[in-house]
Amino acid sequence: MKPTDGRPSRLWLWFAAACVLQVIVWGAWITFASKHRVAEVPLAPARPR
Repeated sequence: MKPTDGRPSRLWLWFAAACVLQVIVWGAWITFASKHRVAEVPLAPARPR
């Protein structure tokens, strides 16, 4: 798939930008999750003893 105007394809630039954006989003998500702990929820109801 060659561009018609003779310029090189910039598809690799879009791909690189998408990868960088994905790394930034994952980093923000992990940072946010590490600062806001979630309460532990039991998977099964507690049995009366």
